Amino acid sequence: MAQASEQLIALLGRAFDGKAIRDVLAGWEVKRVAAPNGPLSESIVWIPKASVRIDVYRPQQLSKLTATAHAASADEWLIGSVELLAPGSDNRIKAPFPGPLPQGLSMQSTPQACIDAYGAPDLDEEHERPGFSGRVLAWRLQTANRAITFAGLGDDSVMIGYTACLIGCIGAWRYTQPEIFAP
Repeated sequence: MAQASEQLIALLGRAFDGKAIRDVLAGWEVKRVAAPNGPLSESIVWIPKASVRIDVYRPQQLSKLTATAHAASADEWLIGSVELLAPGSDNRIKAPFPGPLPQGLSMQSTPQACIDAYGAPDLDEEHERPGFSGRVLAWRLQTANRAITFAGLGDDSVMIGYTACLIGCIGAWRYTQPEIFAP
């Protein structure tokens, strides 16, 4: 059986199903997964108990952003990204995602371990902005993009986010498609 992280990532592009997500996360005593809401074409579902964030989109919006047709009824929500988080990523997150990550990684993995697992990244940037100093590694993969965010630089860096997405993971591709991925 696939790890919980891999099961969640396998849901990318599919209709949001809170029960299926809850079943994947049941080992961490997740009893409820809120449904997406809001009048907009995108929404965020937070599952702080498991340190997970899921971004969902209406089919038309996801199709526009990915340049891929996503057949679904207009009132459905489709999963566009899955983020596995640790403290420092958002104030709702109090503990690191408790399970293993794909490719044998964990929330304790170093940037070099991530590069060893996925190969040379398509994006490797250090960021300094008010309240944050860190590094982002990102890869364009056939099935879904990956972006891994580290707080701190050098030997003091710690993973705070592992994102799998259909769109562009935190604007990682803003240089190649600025109309979609502008910061």
